[in-house]
Amino acid sequence: MKFVGLFWLLPAIVAAQSATTATLSPWQTGEVTPDGTCGGDTGFVCSPVWGACCSKDGVCGRSSKFCGDGCQNKAGNCNAAAPAPEAPPGPGSVSPDGSCGGTNKFVCGGSTFGDCCSTQGWCGKTPAHCGNLCDPAFGTCGPPSNVTVDGQCGPTNGKICLDSGFGNCCSVGGWCGSDAHCGAGCQKGFGNCTLTDAGDVSTDGFCGKNGKTCKGSTFGDCCSAEGYCGKDDGHCDAGCQSKFGSCNAETNISTDGFCGKNGKTCKGSTYGDCCSAQGYCGKDAHCDAGCQTAFGTCKADSDKVSTDGRCGAFNGKTCKGSTFGECCSTGDWCGSKAEHCDAGCKSAFGTCNGAASTISTDGFCGKNGKTCKGSTFGDCCSAQGYYCCSQHGYCGKGDDFCRTGCQLAFGLCTGISADSECGSRNGKTCAGSGLGNCCSSNGFCGSTASHCGQGCQKGASSACLTKDIPSLDSTCGSKVGLTCAGGPFNGQCCGSTGFCGSTGTHCGSGW
Repeated sequence: MKFVGLFWLLPAIVAAQSATTATLSPWQTGEVTPDGTCGGDTGFVCSPVWGACCSKDGVCGRSSKFCGDGCQNKAGNCNAAAPAPEAPPGPGSVSPDGSCGGTNKFVCGGSTFGDCCSTQGWCGKTPAHCGNLCDPAFGTCGPPSNVTVDGQCGPTNGKICLDSGFGNCCSVGGWCGSDAHCGAGCQKGFGNCTLTDAGDVSTDGFCGKNGKTCKGSTFGDCCSAEGYCGKDDGHCDAGCQSKFGSCNAETNISTDGFCGKNGKTCKGSTYGDCCSAQGYCGKDAHCDAGCQTAFGTCKADSDKVSTDGRCGAFNGKTCKGSTFGECCSTGDWCGSKAEHCDAGCKSAFGTCNGAASTISTDGFCGKNGKTCKGSTFGDCCSAQGYYCCSQHGYCGKGDDFCRTGCQLAFGLCTGISADSECGSRNGKTCAGSGLGNCCSSNGFCGSTASHCGQGCQKGASSACLTKDIPSLDSTCGSKVGLTCAGGPFNGQCCGSTGFCGSTGTHCGSGW
């Protein structure tokens, strides 16, 4: 937004540069590289974007490799200070190798290994890293898990064997395992069992948390999400706990507090009915922005709040209630600064300041002083005939509105260059861009002979020269329609062979 807004200063800047060219270094006045190449035959100079130094190999950069021996001082600033060396990882640094805590005190948040740090000192994202053995001092931890970490299970410690690594069956003695652990006396409420022991059957209608099953009880074979035995749909359908009885359909309720990516739902879990954007079951904040409706209950419109800072036409999300700011900018980013909340702010996708009152609310634009930026009709103004938007301005989307005749002053125009690139580079035109109405052979907008002369792309320009076109490659004469005057060969003569030069052969008698 700010960059585009300064295009009107370009003529003044160009004039100022012309007056001071004699006192500036060549690398301060040359054509800035568009691709990081410099010097030599390219004629390009380096910029801070690529690095200020032009190496002997013709590549822009910042280190001594670029600024040292062979640095081309006409194409870059060979005296540019080298960047400070990157500090080695230390306590508090994001883990570079998957280790965390311990003596190095690396943290897992933002690492490629996972955000959770286990008490064994390794980053990861499994229940073993994010559950009971997670170290919150060096990473993100999930809700407490009821999966055993030492192989003991049952009512004494309330731990279950499923996914523990010791075996999925809880024996009568309170130990996880398989085979003999799964037979007589196996505690079904704390793992899988091959047999059902009569002592596990509910005698009071309660099930689930107390380790009792409804299978074979006098109350019904289904254990509801709330922990009651029964046989109607309220007990046997959604939320039914299949580990503690029969269910009409297979249930997929989270037993460890994790949800979403693992396919588990929070509805009916003991951690809360909402599945957060990070994949944890809970309530309150878990039910707001980013809540995953496919894996639990969410507050109304929670799925419409932006969770990544993007908004508006980009993804249909609103900034209202997001952590990035409540204003949706014309570029579809959430924020709270003037560029988000003032001109161009999209009121349909968040809060806007008073300046947003210029946004069209009825689809009309241009003549009435209203802009389409941020409107619900589209970001471009249409044109009728040759009147553009002067008499009949309508807001809309698509090529009919955003390209030919589009009014850049009252909205975005997808067909007009906003970053100086044009023609063969991106299919956009320079006409009406404010950057110059000519698209050069290299695909950049401007108004110099290099842009409007030889190689000017007519389909992306409105001011290509049609006569007295300065030569850019030294060819000249009536056959090619080019002259030596006005360009890089200004003052030279066009020889009989059709090339510019200043020798007697070019400028001698008869030429």
